[in-house]
Amino acid sequence: MSDEKNLPVVHSAKDLTIIFPEQNKHISDTEAEKNRSLITDNGAYTSDGRAYIDKNALPHLLATDKKGANRFFNNLEDDDKLELGNQNLASISSVNKELSERIQEPRDTLNKERLRDSEACINAFRDAPELEKSREVEESKNRKEQSNLKAKKIKSENITSCQLTGDQLEPDADAHHIERQADNPRRARDLSNIVVANKSPHREIHAAGAESLEELSALCAEKGWNDPTKG
Repeated sequence: MSDEKNLPVVHSAKDLTIIFPEQNKHISDTEAEKNRSLITDNGAYTSDGRAYIDKNALPHLLATDKKGANRFFNNLEDDDKLELGNQNLASISSVNKELSERIQEPRDTLNKERLRDSEACINAFRDAPELEKSREVEESKNRKEQSNLKAKKIKSENITSCQLTGDQLEPDADAHHIERQADNPRRARDLSNIVVANKSPHREIHAAGAESLEELSALCAEKGWNDPTKG
């Protein structure tokens, strides 16, 4: 990990077993080979199974020019890109979404076939068996560590009072996920996504259906509670 920005270490897609599909029969061998080599040479992944592609590969994969690729990358949310020195990486999920949108637009037929081949190759990268295994390991860690989250959060921040009401922390207080594990399993063990709350306010959260950052913040304002989403 980067000490300065806490950024993940990334590895080359060359290390993976990517089972590329047969090339789209409507595009040239050269175009198909370039799609596959660009992904192999410019793909990257993290130890928890997230996949990325270098911005330099995007003009061909998205059937656009450098300006179009830059616009796409610059408009990405922070969670969908990594900027590591000279490496500018876009998440595969964001590229896949962009490909899907472009395929549905009124474009030249051959252009759309290129995009379909890119999409199939991107999906093959995403589904590499090594990445699937990493995701299975992460899911197992999520399940095994749930029962320890409250203790870890209390110890890490020396918590003695309910983080919502400010009342004395009760022995049976709960650990609440600000962003639900079902919605974002990658944050299941992230202590910044955990609030330690007494039973009563915790029940109120679920009764109100305040199960996102925005909803919890609104409920805190309504109840006059401390807002852990503002920390």
